Amino acid sequence: MFSTKYCFTINNYFQAVEIIKIAKINKIVPTLFINYFLAEHLGVDWIHEFHRILQVEFQSKDFKLYVDAKKNYGLFINLIEQKINYIKIQADKKTLTRLNQIAKLNKVLINPSFSIVNLSNYKNRSAKLKKLYNKV
Repeated sequence: MFSTKYCFTINNYFQAVEIIKIAKINKIVPTLFINYFLAEHLGVDWIHEFHRILQVEFQSKDFKLYVDAKKNYGLFINLIEQKINYIKIQADKKTLTRLNQIAKLNKVLINPSFSIVNLSNYKNRSAKLKKLYNKV
């Protein structure tokens, strides 16, 4: 396994499909990062449908989702109910232990250490993806 884990920022469905297809060719399981702005304004239902549509087109083992919830605990609880793979949350130590207990029951990982890469700035995304995983 790689010592550095990467996740890729997405803003729409087509970027996600492109990243998954490139990663599938290179035999990589990508983690797709949905930032707080999208999660807050479009809601948990959008994330659930987005995940479901990607599962219809690809298998669920071909990608994972990582969502930023900042300090929005309601969003966090809803994401746990939807069984999103990874969730990023900001909280004090006491609250974080409570949230971690809830997440552990639903097999969701909180605050994993990922390097977030925005591939939208690159024209040749396939080359950048190969470069990231070959230098590790």
